Amino acid sequence: MIFGSEPIRGLFEVPMREVGANIPYEWLIYIFMFIPITIFLFGMWKKIEVWMLAKGEIHRNDKIYERVVSFVVNTFAQAKVIKKPLAGWMHFFLFWGFFILAMAAGVDAVHNAIKWPKLQGLSYIGMSWVVDVTGFLALIGVLVLVYIRYVQKPDRLNDTKSADGWLLLLIFVILLTGYVIEGARIAAQIAQTPFLEQVPYEKYSSPFGWLFASLFSSTSVDSILMWHRVLWWFHMAIAFLFIALVPFTKLWHIFAGMFQYFFRDLEPSANRMVYGIEEAESFGVEKIEDFGWKDLLDLDACIRCGRCQENCPAFNTGKALNPKLTLIQAMKKHLDEKVPYLLASKGHSEHDEEMAMTDEAAADVNVMDQSLIYDVVTSHVIWDCTNCRACMEHCPMYIEHIPKITEFRRNLVMWQGDMPGEAQAAFTNMERNYNPWGVGWAGRAEWLNERGVRDIVNLIPEDGKEFEYLLYAGCAVSFDDRYKRVGEALVRLLDKAGVSFGYLGKEEFCCGDSARRLGNEYLYQTLANQNLESFNNYGVKKIIVVCPHGYNTLKNEYPQMGGKFEVYHYTEILAKLVAEGKLKPSKSLGTKISYHDSCFLGRHNDIYDQPRAILKAAGGSIVEIEKSKNFGFCCGAGGGRMWLEEDAFEGYKRINDTRTDQLLVPNPQMIVTNCPFCLTMISDGVKGAEAEENTKVFDVAEVLWQSMS
Repeated sequence: MIFGSEPIRGLFEVPMREVGANIPYEWLIYIFMFIPITIFLFGMWKKIEVWMLAKGEIHRNDKIYERVVSFVVNTFAQAKVIKKPLAGWMHFFLFWGFFILAMAAGVDAVHNAIKWPKLQGLSYIGMSWVVDVTGFLALIGVLVLVYIRYVQKPDRLNDTKSADGWLLLLIFVILLTGYVIEGARIAAQIAQTPFLEQVPYEKYSSPFGWLFASLFSSTSVDSILMWHRVLWWFHMAIAFLFIALVPFTKLWHIFAGMFQYFFRDLEPSANRMVYGIEEAESFGVEKIEDFGWKDLLDLDACIRCGRCQENCPAFNTGKALNPKLTLIQAMKKHLDEKVPYLLASKGHSEHDEEMAMTDEAAADVNVMDQSLIYDVVTSHVIWDCTNCRACMEHCPMYIEHIPKITEFRRNLVMWQGDMPGEAQAAFTNMERNYNPWGVGWAGRAEWLNERGVRDIVNLIPEDGKEFEYLLYAGCAVSFDDRYKRVGEALVRLLDKAGVSFGYLGKEEFCCGDSARRLGNEYLYQTLANQNLESFNNYGVKKIIVVCPHGYNTLKNEYPQMGGKFEVYHYTEILAKLVAEGKLKPSKSLGTKISYHDSCFLGRHNDIYDQPRAILKAAGGSIVEIEKSKNFGFCCGAGGGRMWLEEDAFEGYKRINDTRTDQLLVPNPQMIVTNCPFCLTMISDGVKGAEAEENTKVFDVAEVLWQSMS
């Protein structure tokens, strides 16, 4: 009907309902809907236009099947979101409630527009029940999210904006008016049903709508019909407002997140490679537009949930780095301010240029003159990062924080020559002696004699024996007196199990992890090439690595330079040997243990169970502390910070002392690590806590060897 509408009739004999009943000019909605859709598409294009400003190259067009799976699992199952249970499940309810309500509205519109047969009987009851219940769960979800943000006020939501509240209110009103409209429709049907002895099917098909119908129990039919019409048009108006606002508000994360889930990094944990470094004209990133399009997408996808800052060791010990505020959101604000200038410079409309000039006049500092590194993301923020990956692990939107930090460091180190003095000293040591300790490179294999294991080690350049595995001992085993004991324990265990392994001695070089993560990509590639040459010269196929940093580098980053080997962390090998019965502990230590998960073994490579299996086999009783496994707290030495000084800020302890306090909570007899950096940092922490008499710090290999000797 062009000028009228179908009336709302009483309950039907066969369960069903009339779409568009009681709404005069209802057909106009199909014309009006093009307004918000056009605004949405325009806003979406403007977002894509910004991403296209990126100059950096990021290719994410591989592994299509895995990307589709990632999109489906994270969009529809909300797999990453629900890892924060309360807020996550409320978001899950909100997403599915809105999604199903939108789909139902679309189906109703299509049915009405092209006169498809109406849903009837059990099909109507079932579909209506699903829509009604999921929509109400969405309503509950909004209320709980409001409670979390405005009543609980967790620290992670420390940047709540007025727009957050208005958007939650808009969503709540859209959902609530939908139920009031449904209640009015049911109330009108009940009032006009002459035979109420029939089963009131709407009580089952729309249980929550039935409850809202009671609001109109004492209202006349004419009043009910009037309220139904008014609220229906109001509901559609605010629903269209919601659609139009999506690209211009925090709501954009709905679609930015979908892009993120498809284009996220599916490769193992590795820093981005700089190809053709000898011909490069600049290094790292100095301007926001120098990043790749995925980096700019990251900025749009951030929902400010604060899960990154909640788990960041730097932020939680008072440092300048807050991965949400002083990194991602600072970059986002800078990008938003700079976009009009960038678009104007690319020959866009005069309006864009006028907007840019207006902004310039209003601002104290022209955004084009701002330094991304010094004014937006400060050097303190950049150097605070330990690369622990907690931010990336817990971000529900798969934002890539570490690569951005690395690009900043590359610019500071390789382009501007601006770095902490300790970093420069570490670089010099690696350049001259191929290790950050600065000990003479020629003595790299002397630890074998010092620890009395030379006779059981196949020193490949001298002995020339065949081997199955290369033992990549790393710099710590070679030059750190404390960690030489770990190297000895591991060698004796491998020998006892009959593992065929060789060692390169002074033909082994630093893996380059610290150089790369501190921003000296050129030095990293130089060291990596030296190692690859040695590996290839001796026909290496399989490698056992002692240090998790070296393990991550050889396994995940050397393939970028053609170095493809089977790489294992020593705990993987020892766990396998124990499981196969080739290593059988002769005594149970019966020791209470706090186990510290190394970031580069755990979050970077998902190895949590093997070290624990070894400790249990040795008779250790592991007491899992609150921050363990993927929630583990960094020791403070990652990202090259092993070689940098750390200051404690007022009211906070240093990162390693904070982590040590956490590990000491259960009063363990031992704290056990699997990394030379962690062993050093936690040992210092135990000394600082004056807990040395009651708690000893060991490596996993040492504990297993103790149980066998």
